[in-house]
Amino acid sequence: MAKKKKKTTDYSALIAACDTGTSMVESKPLRHIKLQGFPGGGKSHFALSYFAHNAKGMKPEECLMTIIDCDLEGQRDLVARDEIVPPALRPRLYRKVCRDPEEVNDISLAFIDLHRQHAEQYPEGLRVMLMENEGAFYLACRDYYSLEVHGKTEADLLLSRQAQAVSEGKKTLPLFAEGQMHSYKVINKMFFQPYERMKVGAELYGYHFLSTVLMRSYTENFGTPNENRVVAAAGRADMTDPLFDWIIELTQQQRTVKGELKTRHVMEVRKSRSCPPFRMENPTQEKIWAHVDKQ
Repeated sequence: MAKKKKKTTDYSALIAACDTGTSMVESKPLRHIKLQGFPGGGKSHFALSYFAHNAKGMKPEECLMTIIDCDLEGQRDLVARDEIVPPALRPRLYRKVCRDPEEVNDISLAFIDLHRQHAEQYPEGLRVMLMENEGAFYLACRDYYSLEVHGKTEADLLLSRQAQAVSEGKKTLPLFAEGQMHSYKVINKMFFQPYERMKVGAELYGYHFLSTVLMRSYTENFGTPNENRVVAAAGRADMTDPLFDWIIELTQQQRTVKGELKTRHVMEVRKSRSCPPFRMENPTQEKIWAHVDKQ
């Protein structure tokens, strides 16, 4: 029989390891930001320019940015633009394109460890972690579960379940025969685990944690008097929103004036623990944080 660990009554070491209000305020500020918007809104642009902006005045080796790219679109063209990422910073950016939940979990642990090593070597350095994008990763988790448990992709399983419903004279059947309580408990755990680890790592090793998510538009009660257009973020906002101190929505607006296409970028801060929410047109990193500092 295993011996019971003797319970300590001396908590002084634990208390000494705690943050105080003073140490929290005086520590280097970290911003954990969720960037949401429709395609082309400028989410990846914001993340990369955020890294470059905060790296100003620092040596390249003092800076590190890691990207887990789950939307498979990549950021090559943005990184290639000198005004977004200066050439000297490009070797300090690491990206892994993947969507498989096991691979995402592995690379998140690898990147967290990379930030740990960087923090040991450059305690006052700049570190940024970016997760692209939430909705795509959530769908990948659902697909992975469907393949592992049922041997079919979610789309193929949906077709087979619909065919089964028709053969049984029913209108429809739940996607997962084992029920939502079991299936989504597993899917949600698989989805949330990397986010949770990256946020904990951010606090331990001093990196800014950024994440992107696409907005989606759909119609509720279609064809009825109560028809309503709804705009919401993809993925699982109820799980991930609490991890972030900032939620910023980015929009690109275009119109033609006398045959010339005019573009305007709009940023709306939906959530912030540093200042009241605000709206800014054609924002730059300099304008954004100068405004925040004045609050």
